[in-house]
Amino acid sequence: MNKNTLIFPIQFRPFAILLLVLCLLSAKSTSCHHQTGSIGKPATEIRTANYLLKKLHNRELSNVKYLNGQARVLVDGDGQSMSVNANIVWIRDSVLWVNVKKFGLEAVRVLVTRDSIFTLNRLNKTWSAKGLESLERSYSLPDGFGLLQQFILASAWIDPEMTMKSDIKENLHRLSGSNEQLAADYRLEEGSFFLRSQTFFQQKESRNISLSFENYKKTQVAGQFPYLRSVDAFSPETGNMHLEIELNDVEINVPKNIRFEIPTSYSKVE
Repeated sequence: MNKNTLIFPIQFRPFAILLLVLCLLSAKSTSCHHQTGSIGKPATEIRTANYLLKKLHNRELSNVKYLNGQARVLVDGDGQSMSVNANIVWIRDSVLWVNVKKFGLEAVRVLVTRDSIFTLNRLNKTWSAKGLESLERSYSLPDGFGLLQQFILASAWIDPEMTMKSDIKENLHRLSGSNEQLAADYRLEEGSFFLRSQTFFQQKESRNISLSFENYKKTQVAGQFPYLRSVDAFSPETGNMHLEIELNDVEINVPKNIRFEIPTSYSKVE
């Protein structure tokens, strides 16, 4: 495979990288191919919206300050697919650092801060800087870094100004609500009340993003944590994007040093 084939099928757009970061932060699964998780107990009795909101708010992981690990990631978009390996480091309320490799060589390095995303393309010797707010507007992300952090912890991002209602959909409890700009949909399992998915829609702009969680297992530090995650997104500019994860060698609350230096020989691209 030549360099162009390696780099350009999905072109490592900033949003593709952001999605990559979003779903990198999970625990180890057994396969990088998507599996539909089984539902242990189908929901049959409608719970009140306040009851389900309380269950979601009970997932509080303030003790998790650092997470790092290695991942194999499948990215589908633009009618093509690509599998890459990655190293990641997350520091609460601060940064995400991602090193993406193909055939053992670093292809892309990414740094996400609370307001920006910086990308180094090693093969093309270019770099870019984007404001996180532009990606929020383009892809129905209601709260860029905040949503990203909630996804890391497999917690729901909820707009407190939305009036929520509840029902049952596809054997799962569903919470749904909307405001003037955004609609939200959350699915929870019966019994455990694990969050299975959260989806955000900008209906006027035909944009949406869905974050899914499966294969929950008990961990020593983070409690019940989903071992499989996926992200599905659509915008008129980029079409559909889908990512899946297999993460291993996960460490929680082990500080790591990170480096992100832009070589003087690299050219800036917009």
